[in-house]
Amino acid sequence: MPFTQPLNWNKQKGTALITVVLIAAVVIVMVMESIKTIRYQKQLSSNLINRDQAYSYLMGMEELAKIWLKKAFENIKEDTVHLNQSWAQDDITFPLDGGGMTASIKDMQSCFNLNSIVLEDNPAPQNQAGRGPGAIKPNSNNRPSLQPSGVPSAPIGQQIFEELVNQTLDNSNVTGKALAAATRDWIDEDVEPFEADGAEDGYYQGMEIPYRTANSLLVHTSELLAIRNYSQDIYTALRPYICVLPEGNVNQINVNTVTEESAKLLYAALGAKGITLSDVTQAIADRGEKGYETRDEFFEALGPNKDKLKKEFKRWLGVTSEYFQMSAKAEIGNTRVSMKTLFKKDNKNNFKIVSRYFGKE
Repeated sequence: MPFTQPLNWNKQKGTALITVVLIAAVVIVMVMESIKTIRYQKQLSSNLINRDQAYSYLMGMEELAKIWLKKAFENIKEDTVHLNQSWAQDDITFPLDGGGMTASIKDMQSCFNLNSIVLEDNPAPQNQAGRGPGAIKPNSNNRPSLQPSGVPSAPIGQQIFEELVNQTLDNSNVTGKALAAATRDWIDEDVEPFEADGAEDGYYQGMEIPYRTANSLLVHTSELLAIRNYSQDIYTALRPYICVLPEGNVNQINVNTVTEESAKLLYAALGAKGITLSDVTQAIADRGEKGYETRDEFFEALGPNKDKLKKEFKRWLGVTSEYFQMSAKAEIGNTRVSMKTLFKKDNKNNFKIVSRYFGKE
């Protein structure tokens, strides 16, 4: 009996071929995804290894910075701190296997300590040369003193920050007074806004995503972005002039380590009255290789108008420092890790690690 092929045989062959192609495609996709996953896991493992290695290098750099700072100050004969001393290192480079590391050291009293904004105006005992401890005492009850008109008076630190903002921001709709008041309310312990420009819990809890004020010292300058009226542009403009130290009563700005580019800071710290910004810039340029030996020498360099400066503002300037920051960055392969370490110097030239921060800021 002759064999007769079913009529649907060709259709079955087509279906089988399509099935085989689909199975092959699925297998190929699974294989490719497996290869991608393996590559991803391999790269992730490599990055983690490089990160841990970079972290170890940075921790070693931190210890090296402590030793370097101690030796540098042990060899310094003068009582002042200035930028021509050996501690003032910028962008030291160390080659590493598969990468490199850079580090620099900065005087952290060449900027305005935001935590000093709520200090009382009563002077603390200090050396007439400006080498003593902070000249302003923390406000224990955080209640502002009153002017004769009955209006609360802002502490000098708040006034200095207000002037610094006004000198720094161009064409801004936000005033220095508003930013200074809001910053003060964020730090102080009370719950009453400082005048109309201040902001306490009532303001922040009315926002779309509510939160509360810290009512404590700032731990990083980026906290300003959580405070009323601050924006990224304002923060970026103020960043070169401000810093955060763990003590609010560290308020003296070292006139020997402020650069000409940061003359606005000293101008604001002098009350911005009776002198010009050019006077301050020139006084910085004229300080010589060893800086000013005393605060009074700096005032003499300001010219004939120096006598018009308010005495209470002078207490915010000095010629020495006790806080220093190491900024370091390690790069291994494609992995980069940045770290900032804050040191505090005691009277025996020992350096204690106060804080450590990982990140670009």
